[in-house]
Amino acid sequence: MKYKLIVPVLVAFFALLAGSAWHKDDQCAAGVSDTPALSGNVVKQAPDSSENKGQTKSQTMVIAYYFHTTYRCVSCKKIEAYSREAIESGFAEQLKNGTLQFLSVNIDESENKRFVKDYQLYTKSLVICDMENGKQKEWKNLTKVWQLIRNKDEFVKYVQDEINNYLKES
Repeated sequence: MKYKLIVPVLVAFFALLAGSAWHKDDQCAAGVSDTPALSGNVVKQAPDSSENKGQTKSQTMVIAYYFHTTYRCVSCKKIEAYSREAIESGFAEQLKNGTLQFLSVNIDESENKRFVKDYQLYTKSLVICDMENGKQKEWKNLTKVWQLIRNKDEFVKYVQDEINNYLKES
């Protein structure tokens, strides 16, 4: 049981040693991207609510963020690849119609550093966000991805189950 916590702690420690420490700032989370699903690295702040005036129907979507630094080890790349595969294979229709979006975000880039504080990140992470009309309702850091990295089938099932829970609520 003790060893389950050691991997994320070691990854964070080595990331600090490698000079890719994550920095915090005071901006809030609510980022959505202009980029198409499955391709964006630059995450921008959600549109101003004034852009949503006149809309009568609530617009909901789920965003799956994979947060990483510039330095990426084999395990970090594997988490992104497994996450992408879980999302592409399980949610093709939702990706196409825009109710689900996957974004790989480098938090070493200045415009993305705010996410460290917003999502209390301490290592590379997969975070699921429920958005409504450009505002974040809730989010969850899928910390079990580190424990399941050696079992691809369980990893994919875990990610798909968690995303399904958010899509059902939307």
